[in-house]
Amino acid sequence: MLRLFLSRSNTNNINNTRRLVVSSILYPTSRSSSRSSYHSSSQQTVAHLRKNDEAREIFLVGTSHVSKASARETEELIRLVKPDVIAVELCEERFEQLKEQMKEDREKKTKKTKKISFLGDFLATVKQVSSTRDLGALDRCLAIGLKAFYASLKSSGMEPGEEFRVAIREAERLNARLVLADRDVNKTLKALRESVSVADVFGWFVYGEKKGGPTLPPEFEKMAAAGFNSTEMQDNMEAMKNRNAVGQMKKYMQFQFPNIMSAMVHQRDDEMADAIKREKDAEKIVMVVGLAHVDGIVERLAGEYTEVMSVNDSE
Repeated sequence: MLRLFLSRSNTNNINNTRRLVVSSILYPTSRSSSRSSYHSSSQQTVAHLRKNDEAREIFLVGTSHVSKASARETEELIRLVKPDVIAVELCEERFEQLKEQMKEDREKKTKKTKKISFLGDFLATVKQVSSTRDLGALDRCLAIGLKAFYASLKSSGMEPGEEFRVAIREAERLNARLVLADRDVNKTLKALRESVSVADVFGWFVYGEKKGGPTLPPEFEKMAAAGFNSTEMQDNMEAMKNRNAVGQMKKYMQFQFPNIMSAMVHQRDDEMADAIKREKDAEKIVMVVGLAHVDGIVERLAGEYTEVMSVNDSE
């Protein structure tokens, strides 16, 4: 709180003021119980990078795509940093779909609409994916499965991608450049299909998980044991939402499914890190990505940027 007060009193240097305000939120000196939930969670989910030879900063916000808290943290950080570039883990196709959903949400507020069930969402998904000509039969099945999963979360009261909606709205409000940083979703589906062989599937069903590798984090095991209850699932997802737990989960997945990890995580980390590097004129960038991508992007930017404070050091 002292640093926050000092930052407000410094009227001679706006940049220093903003840096101190952000610092007081990301790295508070006090660990008292009165600290807000945003303070504690942001230490687990935000990576703050500075360019080694320039006055440039990147804030990587790691999110859970069905977390309301992630959406709040995204909004608060963007409003504090006031970036000139906001990058999101979306491709053009997913961005257009999300904009259409946002338009439908606005229309629902102005008129009565019939509530759509999970079955209605699922059938709409099948119709949409089936009309995509660039996808083969297996790619379409994968796309339907992923979209149906998110539809089931939505029907349980958890809105996937709310942090991206927030980022899009804030980019419009600040007149900031919005960067769609992710790889095209159809290319990702193709890479995912090519990464899974019949032998892999057979081995998993017959022999189960590989022995002798990293274990699942306890937070994930608790979440899996809880079942598909929206309230309890939300609480367990929040407990899982920290870089240490997600890092342990990634190690487990890398040992069990290295090809899938390459298609779904590592290749996309490459793409998103490259998107950041292309923004050479930006002074402040906020990038909103799933928490599983944060450390990978930090590693790929390590030659040009230094992380101001590691989460592991702050604990």
